[in-house]
Amino acid sequence: MKQSYLPIRIVLGMAAAAHVVIGLIGVIPAIPIRIVVMFYGASLEVTPQLAHIIQMFGAYMLAVGILGAFAVWNPLKNKSIIYGISFLLFLRVLQRIVFAGQAYEVFGISPIYYWVQTVLFFAIALALVLLRPKASQPAKA
Repeated sequence: MKQSYLPIRIVLGMAAAAHVVIGLIGVIPAIPIRIVVMFYGASLEVTPQLAHIIQMFGAYMLAVGILGAFAVWNPLKNKSIIYGISFLLFLRVLQRIVFAGQAYEVFGISPIYYWVQTVLFFAIALALVLLRPKASQPAKA
């Protein structure tokens, strides 16, 4: 009996879509960077240097989203992508915990908004780990 892996596909799909959208906003100059800034709840001045950094960040976000889409398509064959995205999200949660004060001070991010996002990132990372195809399940060609 073939498994559909629907729960992990849903979580991966949400994570991949978010990464693709944010990545495109960063990569395509015609899309206002302010949209990403609003998503993160940050208050900042977009200088030419920062715009360049955001474009590079956008490329990475887009790549992670595309990799996530491959994992949505076939979670069993793409377990390493699931592990990679989980690791990335756990690392981001750790960074957010360590640098929370800096985020409030430098970017003017609301602590409540910041921690809600942090918990959401953690929940997605944890769901990816808990819902991933198990090692004992062989990949089908």
